[in-house]
Amino acid sequence: MLGKLKVFYYDLRADVPILRCIFGVTLALIGGTTIGYPAAHMTAIFALMFLGPGKKSLPTINIIKFPFVLYLLGLIGVFIGNYLIEYPFVVLPLIALSIFLSFRITKIPVFLRLMFLILIVLIPFMSLTANAMGSFVLTLMISNLIAALLVVKLSFLLLPDSLTPIVQAPKAPASSGAAPALNFDKIAFNGLMVIFPLVVVFYFYNATIGLLTLVFAVLLAFDPFIYQSKKGLIMLLANIFGGLFGIFAYQVLVIAPNYLLYVFLITSITFYFILNLYAGKKTSPIYGTSFNTFFMVMGTIATSTDAAGGTVWSRVLQIGVAVVYVILAYKIVNIFNNPLKNNH
Repeated sequence: MLGKLKVFYYDLRADVPILRCIFGVTLALIGGTTIGYPAAHMTAIFALMFLGPGKKSLPTINIIKFPFVLYLLGLIGVFIGNYLIEYPFVVLPLIALSIFLSFRITKIPVFLRLMFLILIVLIPFMSLTANAMGSFVLTLMISNLIAALLVVKLSFLLLPDSLTPIVQAPKAPASSGAAPALNFDKIAFNGLMVIFPLVVVFYFYNATIGLLTLVFAVLLAFDPFIYQSKKGLIMLLANIFGGLFGIFAYQVLVIAPNYLLYVFLITSITFYFILNLYAGKKTSPIYGTSFNTFFMVMGTIATSTDAAGGTVWSRVLQIGVAVVYVILAYKIVNIFNNPLKNNH
């Protein structure tokens, strides 16, 4: 009996990161939706970024520094949107330079580079509708980031790493050949060639309706090797999979709009995705992508209207278009500009 209790105890300690992630993500989405927090699905997406496999507790200084630095960087997008948006030969080169630097300056944390890239692309286009929209988007994203960081801090306080048993990782066998070195200038140039044409199209056609396609394309394009092997097809299927989960949850809640049912649905789906995300399989990262797509689709429910059902399908379609575009664009640019240094 005592032996079984010991096994249960150590198994439970090993599952602390999983339980912490489930708790944090569920609290971010359900808690934010319950209190009417704007765009609560964004809070959940940010929380997942900091609670995924291998993530450690953030120092308090980083919790203060990340929103502050991101706000300062976002002000660049607000300035462009408010004062330069009507001058394409000024705006477009500035955005192009920002895209290139976001890929190239690898010493800056990936999260900050990715968020800066999204803000510098998204905010000016929101300003095409109204100047105040740029500032509103920046404030919305910063407030959701702060909420997510507080949820993450609370999750680590309640379920700290000290509860997780320390396991000595086996040493990896020595590799017979060195991994090919990457040319980061080429990676940055390829990222520019993939994202910038979309920016130009959205700018000249004032295509603010399909901004989700642009944002998701930026997110996907930050992986410069998404086109390789079956990775692109898997990414496409992962986003469709997450979108279908979102549509399923939406349809259930339309039929039976009940708060307890909503909590049960979100908790159950979170368990499913997080358990698979932490499974340690080759397919595990797919569930992280699917889960983010689920959040994007569920964002429709928070602002549900009579046309919300059509909006759900529209979001899934926009995400699918973004995936296909990024994969095809990277395949083409890598034919002419392979980032491996030994390919000139």
